[in-house]
Amino acid sequence: ELTMRVAVTIIGLFLMVALLAQSCAVGALSSIGDDEALTGGGAVGIIVALLFLLGSAFAIGVPTLAMILFLLAGLLALGVASTSGFTDLQIWGIIALFLATLCFFGRREKRRKQQSA
Repeated sequence: ELTMRVAVTIIGLFLMVALLAQSCAVGALSSIGDDEALTGGGAVGIIVALLFLLGSAFAIGVPTLAMILFLLAGLLALGVASTSGFTDLQIWGIIALFLATLCFFGRREKRRKQQSA
């Protein structure tokens, strides 16, 4: 069954759109206000959104790579959330780590399916 991996793909894509929209808004509005730290946080948010996109793309076929991408996104988001004014990245980082955990279970699911076939 693909249930876990399909769920990660769908959830990851929907969240990527939300994160991308929020990060673009933060980046644009903070550049108007001349807040360099917040502008940098918005830029990192866009990178995290791209990692969400890549993680979602690989969740079905290569769940191990997806797990690594979501883990990287989570650590990057958590690290930048503490140094920039974009504190919502902390929430996005936790979500990314949760998706990485789901990818871990999706990887186990794929291995079990391959062993039984």
